[in-house]
Amino acid sequence: MVDAVRYVEASIVVLIVGSLVSLLFARRRKLCGWVSFAFVCASSVYTGLAVVGGCKGASGEHTILQLPQLGSRLTLRVDPLSAIFLAIVALIALLSTLYSVRYMEHYAHDKVAKFFPVLLLCVASMTGVLVCTDFLFFLIFWESMTLTSYFLVTFESENAASQRAGLKYFIITHGATLCMVAAALLLWRTSGSFHFDAIRQTLSALLNTRPFLAHSIIFLFFLGFATKAGILPMGDWLPDAHPVAPSGMSATLSGALVKLGIYGLVRLFCSFLVVSPSLRMWGIILALAGTGSLFVGNLTALRQTDTKRLMAFSTIGQIGYICLGLGVGAYCLPMYPALASIALAGAILHAVNHACFKSCLFLGAGSVLYRTGQRDMDKLGGLAGFMPYTTGTTTIASLSIAGVPPFNGFASKWLIIAGCVLAGMRFPLFLVLGLIALFISLATLASFLTVLGSVFLGKADPDIRTREVPISMIVPQVVLAALCVLLGIFPQLMLRFVGHAVADVTGITAAGVDASRIWGGLFLIDGSPVAFWSPLAMLAALAILALLSYAIQRAGGAQVRSVPVWYCGEEHAPATVRYPASSFYLPFKHAFQGIYPSGKVHVPRFPAPLRRALDFDQWLYVPAVRAMDAAADRVSRTHVGIPQIYLLWIVVGAIVVTGILLWVKG
Repeated sequence: MVDAVRYVEASIVVLIVGSLVSLLFARRRKLCGWVSFAFVCASSVYTGLAVVGGCKGASGEHTILQLPQLGSRLTLRVDPLSAIFLAIVALIALLSTLYSVRYMEHYAHDKVAKFFPVLLLCVASMTGVLVCTDFLFFLIFWESMTLTSYFLVTFESENAASQRAGLKYFIITHGATLCMVAAALLLWRTSGSFHFDAIRQTLSALLNTRPFLAHSIIFLFFLGFATKAGILPMGDWLPDAHPVAPSGMSATLSGALVKLGIYGLVRLFCSFLVVSPSLRMWGIILALAGTGSLFVGNLTALRQTDTKRLMAFSTIGQIGYICLGLGVGAYCLPMYPALASIALAGAILHAVNHACFKSCLFLGAGSVLYRTGQRDMDKLGGLAGFMPYTTGTTTIASLSIAGVPPFNGFASKWLIIAGCVLAGMRFPLFLVLGLIALFISLATLASFLTVLGSVFLGKADPDIRTREVPISMIVPQVVLAALCVLLGIFPQLMLRFVGHAVADVTGITAAGVDASRIWGGLFLIDGSPVAFWSPLAMLAALAILALLSYAIQRAGGAQVRSVPVWYCGEEHAPATVRYPASSFYLPFKHAFQGIYPSGKVHVPRFPAPLRRALDFDQWLYVPAVRAMDAAADRVSRTHVGIPQIYLLWIVVGAIVVTGILLWVKG
């Protein structure tokens, strides 16, 4: 296992060196991109070797640096859970970097020195988060990841929307980080150590002796991880950050970075918390938070006309599915370990699947933006004839995220909803949440049918003359779409590793999912077999029906001819008669207008006090931004240009930090 850790160390070093080397070629935009891609390739090879070692099950550690005065040491470990998330980060980073080589031509007036070197540092930070077992250094990697991703979100320095979204992201995520710092310091004051094992032991003791303090610490950790994951209302930064970030970064944000919040939640509730009655309460909280996110996120996505904003809200919704599965698993863990393993396996598998189809969707939206300069679906249409590869990959990813069999999204959603139904036999609330999740899958399908119908299908505007994107942008989309198909037909390939990760992180040996037979489908076991899913049988049935339909069509002898569409006896421009994205599902949007009032439709809404309570921008984020601006203005007055004054501030700061540490330690 030390070899696996060594590979991770090499991966991080390669990324840091690559960041520095890419700066040397920053004046040559395309060369800078290819150099960065080469270093990411080398890093991915090392990470892949570490993943192979980590999936074997042993969890050895390697200590690089020790700080005994603080009870901290930089210790790295690769276990089955971190190996799965390392694979996600390495894959998405590799494909996003390749995609960005040509995509950055879209930003001709911005320097790539602000993108590729920072992207490599961001990937290195994410890798460090996943293998670090000491919370002090975990927070250092976490903060590095947050800062580098902030600079990538605000890449367009002249774009006011980008800067506003970046400031909102900065405030929310750093507030969440402060919650985690406070929780870590409270534990350190009790145990004198930042190591994960000490955190687990201390939390276990506090739950018995000081339950209020223990649950307060858990709540602070939950806020920190849930904010990064994008769970509502903490994930309010996502819809603003995604549209303004470069599409390669959007794919990395949604495909990899938010998964680190999920990784933290799995560690917190399945590893830090030993099996105890407290898990039942927190399982319910997680499940309710996940259901709220998937409900609001996906319904809000349904009314968007901006492709990237739609996908950002959809990310919130899909993270809600993962959180729902984690909640059901945490609730069942103390009493029904086999049932818990079903829900947890579904949650982790959906994290893997989401990385594939959501990254593919963001890259597809980026390809459309690259060629047309548009994200507004009301101004697009008929691109299938010009961009066949982008159309095909986006179609596959759209069906995958909607949970249409036999694509990968169905397998993981099936496990999560099956876990809800089986757990609902013991606790009826989960049955209700599972039905809500099932209903929202239809809303997800509706959202992405809107994307397909508005952007790619229909009659193209004669003024639009475009073509497919370069091959370096096509390949990442094709690879991700192929994974959506492969993991849908053979979910057992990934579930084997997921099962090892669940067993390792929870300590349970009762497997609720039998994925041992590659060609035999999936069996769910809750004491005895209760459900079965065979993707190959479904694929065979679909193939037979498709061949039958084709045979009937050929037997009819009908000829295909191309004629102008008849518009009531008069010819109109395609833009005049095209069905816009904003008009899709209007009755449905009207019915749910109370969730997201726009002022355009007069329908009953939520009571005014409830609307004000849910308007986080007005009572939380906007006041926080104004307070930070005022504080920054006051601090700026201390910058008088005299070196001695700056040295004095450094000394004062060091004294304050030392005093705080001595006070907490005492």
